[in-house]
Amino acid sequence: MRYEDGSPYVYTPGSGVPQGVQAVNVGWLERQGEFPRGEVPREFVHALAVICRDNSTNRMRGWQSCTLPHPEGRPPYPVVVDVDGTEVTLGSAEIRLLAHDGRWLIAPNLVLHYVAAHGYLPPREFIEAVTAGRAIPEPPSGLPCF
Repeated sequence: MRYEDGSPYVYTPGSGVPQGVQAVNVGWLERQGEFPRGEVPREFVHALAVICRDNSTNRMRGWQSCTLPHPEGRPPYPVVVDVDGTEVTLGSAEIRLLAHDGRWLIAPNLVLHYVAAHGYLPPREFIEAVTAGRAIPEPPSGLPCF
């Protein structure tokens, strides 16, 4: 799935985004599209990895593969990363962060791979929210999200 950064989140309606909360997409990339590239702070990459390990939400069955070009050949499937000694499989969940203005910034957890392997430069507000650790936890199973 490809969605422009900042576009309204519509990937899985009814997926725990409270009514009245504005949720926007970040980092939904595909081969058939350009995306911003650039350097990100080192602390951001580590903070993003920890959020992907500890705060992945809205899990799906199976894994989304990376469709971006990989100079070394076929992309890894599934994408697995080491986060402080823990193996984390990417591509089957989302991460959700709170922007300063109250919007939810929702990205596939594969965004970690896009940043680390493909030089994706997320919006400044996403970098700030990740670095500040403003992850939105998944509500307990069976309880409504508020």
